[in-house]
Amino acid sequence: MNMGVTKPSNRRKSIQDFVSEAFELLAEAGTADALTIDSLCSRLGVSKGSFYWHFKGRGPLIDALVNAWAGNFHVAIHRAIEAQTADNGRTVIEEISHYWLSSNMSRLDQVMRHWAQHDEGVYKAVCQADELLLNFLKSNIKTLAYSEEEAHRRARLMMAIGIAEPMLAHLPKAGSDDKELQWILDSVLGLKK
Repeated sequence: MNMGVTKPSNRRKSIQDFVSEAFELLAEAGTADALTIDSLCSRLGVSKGSFYWHFKGRGPLIDALVNAWAGNFHVAIHRAIEAQTADNGRTVIEEISHYWLSSNMSRLDQVMRHWAQHDEGVYKAVCQADELLLNFLKSNIKTLAYSEEEAHRRARLMMAIGIAEPMLAHLPKAGSDDKELQWILDSVLGLKK
């Protein structure tokens, strides 16, 4: 997920371009209210006609975002991480944690969770995304010789830490992000190397 502003190009923008940029906008703005047709078209360097080529209005764009969040957005991230880690469970967990910390993903997750409090469709998408993440984490934790039950507990705990961590960003950490992550994986989650 590229969390920067996309430069205009002569290429016709795809639905995926609009969806990706809408996620970027949400993460940067911190609120779903910032997602307007004008702001999205401006960021992509296109006219409203380009937007309306794909969507009949803001509602269908939101539907596309919700559908992406509920499935293929997260599946693509999980597959990319697994592809670069040679299916080593501990490395997969480290990589998804680094991704979470080094991108605007945690910010976007906060926006989606806040939005879900006011929109049933977004709520369902967040629930589906959480299921995908839980199963992804659990599957990789199980490769470290944990039972189904223990893997489930550790995956839920890891998700809880990931969801809560951005809320504590105003507090200093005891060490660097890397040291804190290693401590959480080793000491709190007890994930074996």
